Amino acid sequence: MKYNKTYTEQENFEKYKLYLKNMKHKYPKDIYDFLSDSKRHDLGKESLHDSWIRKINIETRIGNKSADIILVLLGAYHDREFYLYFDEVKQYKINQSLQDISRDLITFEIDFEFNCYSEEQMVFRCMFFGNEEIEIFCNNLKIEEKLL
Repeated sequence: MKYNKTYTEQENFEKYKLYLKNMKHKYPKDIYDFLSDSKRHDLGKESLHDSWIRKINIETRIGNKSADIILVLLGAYHDREFYLYFDEVKQYKINQSLQDISRDLITFEIDFEFNCYSEEQMVFRCMFFGNEEIEIFCNNLKIEEKLL
């Protein structure tokens, strides 16, 4: 993780929250509200922490050389799913073992960086136990929470 080191290096969440506040002007309001809510990062039911991958769907758009990705995470208490919809994906990396797809998500972050085409995009990163990770560069991101 580049910015949110709350779990990986025992840093305080407030340090990450200060970083988000400085970058607030770049985030869509709903994404900023989600990211800056400490309940989304703690050990409670509304957090992505300890969630498992339920589904990854990648739909390639040949014409404009991009993809749409849907990532579904099962919440830690198995009482909800988080749907992350990534539109106009230009670059992604998924480092996950199929032998143990139910590894717990440790931490995540969303930031803005340049992709491999030198285009600034929103980037979602998450890390799982076992140093497995997902990184997705996209133009648009929507997050939905659905109770089971």
